[in-house]
Amino acid sequence: MISIPPRTATDAYFARWDGSRRLDLAFDLDLGELLEGHHVVARGLELSDGGGMLHYEFVPGLREDETDSKGPFFWYWMLSTEDDLGTDYSGDNNGAYDSKGGRAAHGSRHLGGVVPPSARRLRVTFRPAEGWTPPGPWCRELDVTLPDGPVTQTWTGPRRDAG
Repeated sequence: MISIPPRTATDAYFARWDGSRRLDLAFDLDLGELLEGHHVVARGLELSDGGGMLHYEFVPGLREDETDSKGPFFWYWMLSTEDDLGTDYSGDNNGAYDSKGGRAAHGSRHLGGVVPPSARRLRVTFRPAEGWTPPGPWCRELDVTLPDGPVTQTWTGPRRDAG
């Protein structure tokens, strides 16, 4: 666990959309060090007709020079999605992130399809970046009760609080 910074990077991202996009379900959950030297902090879900998205932040933000030293896809952690309706979600893991570094940098990852409005449970499963073994426990799954929570985390081992 880390000290989770304020949602500043994600809020700034949505501010650029002048209110046309928003987090439909906000939460601030550390998923652990899913890539070397960086935690992934899940900030919430956007559940639009264009497709569901997980918004997150890299903490700290990625530095441009890391691609040179760690390889072009060192940041590529994975997710998969399922719901209580058996909806078919693709596993292509499309998304984008801000590469400017800093204390935290916003990113988004497509859930693989539109989450049906009638879905009552969404499960998002995570895997660390290929070739990376986190040094401590990490969140392997979020169970989301729709439409507005709660969100429950499942960890690979005992969750450790920062201290």
